[in-house]
Amino acid sequence: MKMRIYFALVLTFLVCSCSGLQVQDYDKVFEEKGQPPVLIDYYAAPVIRPGTTWKIYLEAGDKDGDMAYIATMLYQTGFGYYATDYTRLTGKERKEFAGYVALRTPSEASLTRDKFTMEILVRDRQRNSSEIIKLPLTFSQVERENIPDKWQAVAKKRLGVVVTDVQTKQQITD
Repeated sequence: MKMRIYFALVLTFLVCSCSGLQVQDYDKVFEEKGQPPVLIDYYAAPVIRPGTTWKIYLEAGDKDGDMAYIATMLYQTGFGYYATDYTRLTGKERKEFAGYVALRTPSEASLTRDKFTMEILVRDRQRNSSEIIKLPLTFSQVERENIPDKWQAVAKKRLGVVVTDVQTKQQITD
């Protein structure tokens, strides 16, 4: 008897919970969700001197014009990820932008033993994301970088500063 009552309750619950289901028009849902941002092009020197500001040049666009921020995640081999940093986009930058984000680095000579990877994506107001790009970074006593011709026009267009306190593995473990 208890089994029949239990079965009846479960069946009633299932029928009631399924009655709220609706058929969705997926084309409409896609339109409402919008298009994701697209990272069109990017560049960053793969090797810089310790103490140099690393400039990561980005060009992106969004058909919906609602890009919200650039997310940067620095990974250090042997340590892991630093906290994610966000650069807000405003005004015309929400539709398209070309410029750079800057990461200040310490002048520690021992950085030449460490390897980093910067992961970057752009997200819009509807939480759509661009693809993630990965840029390698190592340190050496190299000459000052020459900015490629393509990026000369936006070399003075700083989008933001990546607020990440880069440390050597030795500093982290001490």
